[in-house]
Amino acid sequence: MKQLLIVWHSQFGGTEQMAAAARDSALDVPEVEVVYMRARDAGVAELLRCDALLVATSENFGSLSGMTKDFFERVFYPCEHRVEGKPYTVIVCAGSDGAGAMLQTDRIATGLRLRKVLPGVVYKSGLTAQPQVVSAAVLAQCAELGATLAAGLSAGIY
Repeated sequence: MKQLLIVWHSQFGGTEQMAAAARDSALDVPEVEVVYMRARDAGVAELLRCDALLVATSENFGSLSGMTKDFFERVFYPCEHRVEGKPYTVIVCAGSDGAGAMLQTDRIATGLRLRKVLPGVVYKSGLTAQPQVVSAAVLAQCAELGATLAAGLSAGIY
């Protein structure tokens, strides 16, 4: 059975809603085990074991969240040259832009030689550092992303 690892961090709830939508749709795909972990709890073993990675992060100060960066800092060197070609995609929950978090995540993934197979989702909420309810339309995009990544794994496309 293939394994999809969803690593997420959320301080105010928006990113968590988006990651959960991706998880819930991926769980419906046969032959794929979905592992859903907070960034602070995920590590080298999980990244090495998975067949694909979905990173869900908020954008803080124009870049990815500190806890998501911490995840990558802990796994980068132990996983370097060991995860080449693994498919990944990204979900970003941002107040106004999101480009910095996507760019930084892609840069780190490029260093690990991961392969971005789907363009990802960037949600610009217009809110900064406060709880929010993510719209159904955005959650549907995240659900589609999770299902597509899982279906690609199940079908052997990725």
